[in-house]
Amino acid sequence: MKKISILSISLLAFTFFAPACKKKDKDDNTTLLAALLYLSNAIKVNSVTDLVNESNDDYAKNEYGLIEASKLESWVTNWTANKPSHISGKLIILQTDAADRYEPGTKGSYLKADPTKGVYVYHLDDYQTGGTSNFRFNQTRDSGLIKNSVRYQANGAYVDEWLKAFGIDLNKDLVVFAVGTTTTLISGSATGGTQGAYDTAANKGTYAGGVQDIARGVYWLRYWGADIKHLAILNGNLYKNFTNTSLLSNTRSTIANDNGGFSVKQLRVDNTALTLGLEDIYEIAKSGLKASLSGITNTQFLVDARPTAQFNGTVTTIGTAGAYFITTSWAFSGAPNAAANPAQKFVLFEGGIKGAVDFPWTDLLGDSTTGFKFVSKDSLKTIFANKGYTSGKTVISQCRTNFEAQVNGFAALNILGYPTAFYDGSLVEWTSLSAAHPASEFNKVPTSFKWRTDSDTVSRLLWYNGTVADTTRTQAAEVDATATTTKKFIQEDKAYKY
Repeated sequence: MKKISILSISLLAFTFFAPACKKKDKDDNTTLLAALLYLSNAIKVNSVTDLVNESNDDYAKNEYGLIEASKLESWVTNWTANKPSHISGKLIILQTDAADRYEPGTKGSYLKADPTKGVYVYHLDDYQTGGTSNFRFNQTRDSGLIKNSVRYQANGAYVDEWLKAFGIDLNKDLVVFAVGTTTTLISGSATGGTQGAYDTAANKGTYAGGVQDIARGVYWLRYWGADIKHLAILNGNLYKNFTNTSLLSNTRSTIANDNGGFSVKQLRVDNTALTLGLEDIYEIAKSGLKASLSGITNTQFLVDARPTAQFNGTVTTIGTAGAYFITTSWAFSGAPNAAANPAQKFVLFEGGIKGAVDFPWTDLLGDSTTGFKFVSKDSLKTIFANKGYTSGKTVISQCRTNFEAQVNGFAALNILGYPTAFYDGSLVEWTSLSAAHPASEFNKVPTSFKWRTDSDTVSRLLWYNGTVADTTRTQAAEVDATATTTKKFIQEDKAYKY
């Protein structure tokens, strides 16, 4: 695992600058200042083991990572008196949606802001850029192999613009992500579905979706160097867990658009080990989960966080037996929906990555009465153990687009303290590299291509989506078969900070 220590940098600096010590005394200060500048600008490269954060057994004792409503209530009541000792700045609360979507006007939509005490409250959609009204911590990027289609980590310019919009300084402030009631709009409903549907157990995968959003917010900021001590998510939604109506309001803070010039460039750590490229996952699958890769441990535990029916290929909504369309393509969202307009399109083949474990994200959350809280730490340990996790392995979390996988990954990294990385491109990227699809137009790589994925060497291939006669339901990503890397966006992100 790659790690640059202060001692190594110091020795390098000494070796580089030592000859200058023989110069005249008046040059000594210049030499020393140059050496100190070199040291101060150095970036520590973290492995995923360096980034683990184990929660207290009692979540109520946490001051970052996963926090309970009781902790958040104490902060909103009097941030000045009750804020954590390691925080010198503001409390910034970012809600996915309103807390009263099913009870409008009864208790207030947002936690109460109090700028005089350093408490600010925003809706995540208050940040809009490039025509996007629901920015969710990812962006269409060029991986070197895939471009103009799959979404990966949002770049440095985005993160700095986003931080400025909400007035966030990650060296000083505490950022808390919270689900108000549910996920973003349900089936186009402005109210987020219905209260009855919310309380229906079978709908958990839909109505708990906001947990994916807030967990990805933490992942994104940690990738860019934020210390977990400056980040938290609320365990369970506000709707079920925040009953003190005196601390709720129908108004929220006005976008600040000023954070004193803070940039992620000031966070002198490289946490990009959290995000793996397709080439990394290829080695993991090919090696039988024993790949030797920089930044992660030498044995891996590969998670497929999708619902079990999607993993097994038993979703029968669209298609015919043995040829169901299940995994929507990069241009669409959600599970198969026969009534969708426009009609959904799907990836090139169904199945998954070889060695991945069926591990639905909803297994880690309670039911609607809890506001979809994470289950207890002991329960999480048992669930992971029963799925096959053993100490020392790096959890690799992936799904269709790396949102469902955020719940599994957050639990592993920030509750249980297990080394964890994420495959950001996930299955919409993985399934794009076909060489034997029956419709030749979808074969974007030759049979000898080094990262070809429609092969039992690296994939659990169930069937191809579409036929020679019918290609209307299938959609390929844009592939460059001459690529020499699948991690161009990560290289660009490193360059932004270095």
